Amino acid sequence: MSVETVSIKIQTGVYGQFRNLNNKVWFALGEYVDNAVQSFENNKESLKKTHNGKYQFEVRINIDRENDQIKIYDNAAGIDSKNFQRAFEPANIPIDNRGLHEFGMGMKTASIWLANFWSVRTAALNETEERYVEFDLDKVLKEKREVLKVENTRKEKTKHFTEITLSKLSQNAPSIMQMDKIRRHLSSIYRKFIRNGDLQLYINDILLTYEEPEILNAPFYTDPKGKPVLWKKEINFSSGKYTVTGFIGILNTMSTSEVNGLSLFRRGRVIEGSHDEKYRPKAICGQIGSPRYKRIFGELELEGFAVSFNKGSFQEQEDLTALMEALQAEISAKDFDLYSQAEKYIKPKTQDDNVKVAKSIVSNMKKATKVENLKAKVETSLKEIDNKSLATKNEQLSKKAKAIDSHEDFIEIKDEQIKLKFEFISEPSITDLYTLEMGENDELFDKTATFKLNLAHQFFTRFEKFKSDEDYQPIISIIRALVLAELAASSQGAKHAGYVRNNFNNFIRNL
Repeated sequence: MSVETVSIKIQTGVYGQFRNLNNKVWFALGEYVDNAVQSFENNKESLKKTHNGKYQFEVRINIDRENDQIKIYDNAAGIDSKNFQRAFEPANIPIDNRGLHEFGMGMKTASIWLANFWSVRTAALNETEERYVEFDLDKVLKEKREVLKVENTRKEKTKHFTEITLSKLSQNAPSIMQMDKIRRHLSSIYRKFIRNGDLQLYINDILLTYEEPEILNAPFYTDPKGKPVLWKKEINFSSGKYTVTGFIGILNTMSTSEVNGLSLFRRGRVIEGSHDEKYRPKAICGQIGSPRYKRIFGELELEGFAVSFNKGSFQEQEDLTALMEALQAEISAKDFDLYSQAEKYIKPKTQDDNVKVAKSIVSNMKKATKVENLKAKVETSLKEIDNKSLATKNEQLSKKAKAIDSHEDFIEIKDEQIKLKFEFISEPSITDLYTLEMGENDELFDKTATFKLNLAHQFFTRFEKFKSDEDYQPIISIIRALVLAELAASSQGAKHAGYVRNNFNNFIRNL
């Protein structure tokens, strides 16, 4: 059972290159958690038996930048004599590599990436020796060391733990500013083990928890008064060598940060999609900023995919994209159209919501009144309304403006058949937000009309919110309603219905 030395045989210059690997601090710290979790999984029954069923697996990571030190402690089964030699040999892959410590590189690369000096003290369950070894990167490189001396001390068979101490920290080590993000990423990565109660994970003595997103429970968007549905779709899908299980759901409240999007798991831990780095394939989540993008979330366990050395991404990205495209059909089936519900469902506003919005608007209007001269703006608008040359110029420019794209509607107002053409233009020189031109009548329609919306108008440049097509939809609906109101007013006998449009264009420009 006694181990006197361990081999670290490799071209020692390679160790220095570990420092330059492309990694993130939560993935590096995750390597220690992976090893501890796998030790727990492999020895779960023995650990429970040793403690008469009163055993709680835990991992504690303490980051002390003031003393230039990181300590990782776990009370799993320790590193036994069979695996101790392998644990220090780079790329010595475990015989059973189906778990979380599959590459035989994790502890070594993470430790060197984070620090110049690190030590391991471990006591393996049911063995009688506690082992301690130190790794000094400077000495290893300078002296080209291929072995490290191991200190052995006697212990009770029931004693078990592993403690790794990192010091002389590198520039890659976590800063104080990163602590909250580290907690959030690690709680997200290991949520399944935390969720089922197997793992208690602490960062600087703070127990990590995972907050479950609330799933939408509402009727289908086409039937607002229908029976509420819990919008969560269980996934069990295979394609070739790949299998995906888990769920895709709709968030009760839209999100654009760490909640929306997918988390992709392998062997129970997140590979892609932890915390605020969610995986958001277009096939599933739609365009950035769309309601679907803000609402869809899920957890998918993948089998058949290889992962990167730091377990931060899947390697077969093209196959992963194809798999997501295949899953789109799974979530858009007619009997449970989660895909359309995520895009088109509108959550009803409550009375409290309306009260909150109204009070906020009034508060902002009072603040704006203090800095804006409303009277002067109204006077400016009234002068421009009477400026016939400005109106004529806008009319001429509008007729010449080239449409970016267009859409036609066929409507009936007061028994009149009307063809209404909607064009988008982009002309900064036109000061009207929208224009309306009446065309010549033809055999099929009593009236033809074209209204043009100017996307280069200062109204759109004044507000930063106009970025995606979804942002423009409310104002498009308002303009369309104004156009229809003008056409209806003319059919009702109004002689100067266009005055409202002219007035509106001048006020919207100045207010």
